[in-house]
Amino acid sequence: MRRIPRLVAALFLTLALALGLAPAALADDDTPSEWRITRYDAQVDVATDGTSKVRLEFDFHFGSSPGHGPFVTLPLQQRVDGNPDVWRMVEVTLGEVSSPTGAPAETYVTTEEGSRVIRIGREGTRVADTQTYVVNYTARGLIAPRHATSGMDEVNWNVIGTGWQVPIDRVTTTITGPTGISRVACFQGRQFNQPCEASQSGATATYAAEGLEPGQGVQVVAGFPAGTFVGAEPKFTKRYHVGNVMPATPLSVGLTAALSVLGIGAVLMKARRWSRDEVYLGLTPGVRPAPGQEARVGLSSKEAPVTVQFTPPQGARVGEVGVLLDTRADNVDVTATILDLAARGHFQIVEDGKRWRFVRRGTPDELTRAERHIVETLFMRGGSVTTKDLRDKRYHKLLPDAREKLSHRVVKELHWFKGSPQVAQGLALTGAVLLVLAGIAVGAVLGFAFGLGLVGLAPVIAGLVLAPLAFKAGRRTADGSAVLAQAKGFELYLRTAEADQIRFEEGIDVFSRYLPWATIFGVADRWAKVFEQLAAEGRYEPTDWYVGHNLYQGAYFSSAMNSLSHELSSAMQQAVASQTAATAGSSGGSGFSGGGGFGGGGGGGW
Repeated sequence: MRRIPRLVAALFLTLALALGLAPAALADDDTPSEWRITRYDAQVDVATDGTSKVRLEFDFHFGSSPGHGPFVTLPLQQRVDGNPDVWRMVEVTLGEVSSPTGAPAETYVTTEEGSRVIRIGREGTRVADTQTYVVNYTARGLIAPRHATSGMDEVNWNVIGTGWQVPIDRVTTTITGPTGISRVACFQGRQFNQPCEASQSGATATYAAEGLEPGQGVQVVAGFPAGTFVGAEPKFTKRYHVGNVMPATPLSVGLTAALSVLGIGAVLMKARRWSRDEVYLGLTPGVRPAPGQEARVGLSSKEAPVTVQFTPPQGARVGEVGVLLDTRADNVDVTATILDLAARGHFQIVEDGKRWRFVRRGTPDELTRAERHIVETLFMRGGSVTTKDLRDKRYHKLLPDAREKLSHRVVKELHWFKGSPQVAQGLALTGAVLLVLAGIAVGAVLGFAFGLGLVGLAPVIAGLVLAPLAFKAGRRTADGSAVLAQAKGFELYLRTAEADQIRFEEGIDVFSRYLPWATIFGVADRWAKVFEQLAAEGRYEPTDWYVGHNLYQGAYFSSAMNSLSHELSSAMQQAVASQTAATAGSSGGSGFSGGGGFGGGGGGGW
């Protein structure tokens, strides 16, 4: 059951990645401390159509920690302040890349998370000391024509973005435009709110900043007279996020609520059918028709009242009833079967310090396939075996095969279920997963197309409701329901009987014979305390199937049985395990107020 919410979380994370909601990649923690850029110079020539030709030249200091070369990240899309529903696009065309110092300057260009990543260098070749690199590229989208605040055509550029992973000692920038520049500004820092040097002369502006730590950027702004750049209008594209894919509008909320109610209702109706076992109509719960007697079979309409039973279900073994109770064969059922075999005289359990030894005694009664498997596997190497021995991988089939044979007998031989509960539960659980997947798919389609992604929550909710109910699938037959009623009646007896109410049968050690049943019902400690009182009164003497310290003393016995059950389960599980082992910045306001411009990105070494 725990896998369902994990799967849902993973699927929604996938959708979040598609919506661009994933956090930005963290800086490489393995970047050597020696690496830094000692000089970074950017030359920008802006044409009248808004095209910017950029030439970057920088000195990358590797020191005594060689690297392949630097990498530069150039954003292709950026958020717009005041309009979260669009991306502002920046077109980047890479030109020549070289190294005047002779370092390898091959380029490996990829597009990652809305940015163009340019890796410079050569695989298998590392360089040291200080190397110079030159990167040329053309960009469109750095212009804000006729900005509403400044009234100018602004070149607003993050020459250094906040994604750089190495320190930068000094940054210089020159912007040259087609006409005289009216105003300049420069900002640096993580929030682009600290002033740096800026000056202008005619159509050229120069900027300088120093002492940048990783994550700190530089924004430069040049204001030209309005109308300087023709055809430089920015390009935008749809930006998908939770707010516009899954908005809480009256329509989306109404549809989601209505479909959720319908989906949950359908799931609960289906689950109700699962919970209605077959029963013999007209007969008292727990009573089966006599041979040759006709009996009508129908579905139970309500839970039958429990009538106390003084003996276990006739002809049923404890492990089989354990499967009938919760629809699955588990470790408790196998442990109870082992205790039952000992109580019936097939072997003796001897307490040996913190472990137990099983000593074979004989075969006093007929065994089922599951019981025969347990006995033959326990004693396949001789007449005795310890719980320590059971940890060996040679016993790896003891637990899984015993569970499989118990399930097979209950379903295929005794016909207590209409079909395999595991198959029914698997199909129901698959249906729950498919509902969740369908909800995510429907939410994505409706969200991207119509902004109705919230509607996808309806099948997701139905799937999450179905998931825990899936483990209740597996309808019992009328025979199974009759045995179940007897078992619950016997459980009531073991839970409530006092010492003076115990019914003794001739030649039967009631305590030992009923102990495995008390184990599957979870009342073994209470059963032991009842017989502790009887022993103190001289009314009970235990048989020798268990050799240890005062078997019938409640406090000790409870601890001993818990330890034995844990040791058995742990040993058998370890045998199975042993066998398995063997096999970037915001934009939108005027650049003259700081806060970041267009472009930027980051970089580092590799």
